[in-house]
Amino acid sequence: MKSYCVRQGQGEIGVVEHEGRTFACGGASVTGREIAAYTVMDRRKVRLATWCGRIMLDCRNVVTHRYCDGAVAVVFSLTQGRHIVGFALGEHGMLFRGELIEGHDFDEASRQAHALAEYWSERDQEDELSEAD
Repeated sequence: MKSYCVRQGQGEIGVVEHEGRTFACGGASVTGREIAAYTVMDRRKVRLATWCGRIMLDCRNVVTHRYCDGAVAVVFSLTQGRHIVGFALGEHGMLFRGELIEGHDFDEASRQAHALAEYWSERDQEDELSEAD
């Protein structure tokens, strides 16, 4: 089995070749204020990486909420009152979906991370229900 990434602008395509067949899916991307990436846990700190494991973001962060299914809401603190807030299905190797916010303190960023977590959790649940039909 072979896996690799193909860059396309601010996004990537993750490719897996297995038993003579090729499979591809959307990987990490930055589109406007929105980001999709994968979590990497390193020294009790969450980092964001591409599908192939290259680090995209490594800065101060706090897991603000932990959910019973292992999912987490995370706030990455940038400079000048900017934060990347979002939701990951877990702390290591899992999909992170978030967005850049500006002009908010940490408490408001934490609230927005939780709100995004609620939003994505509901979308994921809807997807699971539609797949079961």
